[in-house]
Amino acid sequence: MKNNNSMQHLFTKLLSRTVEGLWSPLRAVRDGMLWLVPCLILSNTLVFTSSLLDFFGFYVPTLQENLTQLIDMLVGLYPYFFAASISSMFAIYWRLPRPPVVILNMAYVAVTAQVMGSEDKAVDTLLLFVGLTLPLYAVPLLSKIKRFRWTRILSSEIAGKPVKDSMNMMLPGVIVAGIVAVVAMGLSWVYHLFDVGIMLQTLHNTDFENAPIESGAIFASLNSMLWFLGIHGYYALTPLVEPLVHALEINRTTVMAGGEAPNVMNLSTMALFVFVGGAGSTLGLSFAVLMFSKSTKMRLIALTSIPLGLFNINELLLFGLPIIFNLRLFLPFLLTPLINVWVAVLVLNSGLVTIPYTLAPLTSPVVINAYIATGGDIAAVIFQIAIVVMNIFVYLPFLKMVDEQASKQNVYLPSLDTTYTRKEEEAYVLSYDPVRESLLRLREIEVTQLHMESFSHREFFLEFQPQISCETRRVVGVEALIRVKDQQGNVELPGDFLPVFEKARMMSDIDMWVVDKCVEQCQQWMAQGLEIPISVNITADTLSDQHRMDRIVTTISSIPGLIHFEITEGALLGNEKTVGDSIRRLHKVGASVHIDDFGTGYSSLSYLNRFDIDALKIDQSFVRALADEKGKKVFNGLIAIAHELGMKIIVEGVETQEQYNYVAKKHDVKVQGWYFARSMGASDFFDYSERYARA
Repeated sequence: MKNNNSMQHLFTKLLSRTVEGLWSPLRAVRDGMLWLVPCLILSNTLVFTSSLLDFFGFYVPTLQENLTQLIDMLVGLYPYFFAASISSMFAIYWRLPRPPVVILNMAYVAVTAQVMGSEDKAVDTLLLFVGLTLPLYAVPLLSKIKRFRWTRILSSEIAGKPVKDSMNMMLPGVIVAGIVAVVAMGLSWVYHLFDVGIMLQTLHNTDFENAPIESGAIFASLNSMLWFLGIHGYYALTPLVEPLVHALEINRTTVMAGGEAPNVMNLSTMALFVFVGGAGSTLGLSFAVLMFSKSTKMRLIALTSIPLGLFNINELLLFGLPIIFNLRLFLPFLLTPLINVWVAVLVLNSGLVTIPYTLAPLTSPVVINAYIATGGDIAAVIFQIAIVVMNIFVYLPFLKMVDEQASKQNVYLPSLDTTYTRKEEEAYVLSYDPVRESLLRLREIEVTQLHMESFSHREFFLEFQPQISCETRRVVGVEALIRVKDQQGNVELPGDFLPVFEKARMMSDIDMWVVDKCVEQCQQWMAQGLEIPISVNITADTLSDQHRMDRIVTTISSIPGLIHFEITEGALLGNEKTVGDSIRRLHKVGASVHIDDFGTGYSSLSYLNRFDIDALKIDQSFVRALADEKGKKVFNGLIAIAHELGMKIIVEGVETQEQYNYVAKKHDVKVQGWYFARSMGASDFFDYSERYARA
């Protein structure tokens, strides 16, 4: 039993790591597909309207021709819609301005279309693939190239942020356009070398007439597998959709001529009897969960999803239950449509139900679509309902397995009169979705948004507070402190605005801005003959982000030894290996690492021998406690720890003569505080350091 649990735990761990590695690009693709659902509903509504007009005999050639042209136009724009929606999500991930990134990626699809040409239908199919995948490399390339200073045309926002963002995307946009053209030429070369056109044309020419079960099974299984990864199967399977539509057109033409529909497998058959409720035929799953599941959360999701499921729209079920990446439900999600294909072909061939000959789009309403697509055959409606009932019983055994697994993982704690449900906790961890999380945090985000909008009209700047050697009374360092000034000239301190950036998860952006400004300031002072190290605060998020650390190391390497970093004790509690590697990388380029507010955070001192720390910065609360004997003993103990470990000491918050006199008795100590100077602007600090250098 223990071995089984260990294997299950190992498998879950490996799966979660694999999913985590693939999640960012797949999430962007998935969310981009979600954004296209309204467009899909629009185009299918137009198709369904045309079908209704046909069914009720309202034949208006001009109207139907216009509808057809509009539908074709929308379908032709799908590659551009793909690129726009997915690149917009990637722009958020890579911290790029969305409007220019979206427009550039749509232009890149046009570049690819021009390079590849329009030789046949297979090339158009490849263009769909291009629209889906192009942002996966184009947006990261834009981000990488944009980091180079020579690509930045504007450095200030004097003409407004949109102007700056657009101008600074020009050079990266042109460079990536060239790369996209090269990739398109390579894709075109591969297309001709391996006869990809013939391969895609083979898919396009799938024999739905003579092999209805095999061809229907191929479409159904591919659709389920794509949806399991969060990719909209209808778009990706366009080469198979068109033969299904063609088979339906033959049926309609034959019936109108007085014959019987010859093609059992067509697009309407799929919509009516295979994908009832959407991909995986999940309307049956919704009813099964509602009637038999023990999970309140699952029943609530199923109940909410049923109205949409009646229109074959099941994104809420797919992403909310979830089905995507849920291995426990993958098998029925794959098998149910396959069973439906076999049963549908069997029943339609028997003549018990009329073979569909009028187009019923995949998002047309259940029951009504069966009635219309078969010319008003009540047997088709009854058969569709029977399919849903059958699907309930296909999903039911797997649903019971999910419930049984959940009940085994419930742990009752009698002393607390409560139950820990591992299943729900595990489901939350493994199916974590930032989109759903954002909805739950909507109110908090709206408040944060208002705060962030107010900062767009304020000026960020740095002030510098000197650090003085007690032995020489000269300036030996300086700490950079970020400030914000509003339009009236009022200055806000970090404690007033940094919590807002922390809620917005933008502390790393603050860190990067401060590092860049400090390096620039250091270079200016060096040009004036002042070479002095600047201490910069850095957060745990930045230390754990290797992309950010790459940029920091590159930036400070031009002035080795002149940028020091202050981290809190809490920052060492994250990924120990990652944090340790980041500290070692900083040391390699000459930076020192200090523990800020030492003694006030994480109380364990064990980290001092696990990380290579250069200095301890003793918090001002210990300085204020020097007024009594116990406070002095604690202060002396901190000093002794630092000396014993060979670390330098910086004491902050020294404000009075008495405090300075006591601290100055300690060996090799630097002090920082109002006793010597408050924080000041860069030019004032230069003058101040000149005076103390002569002292």
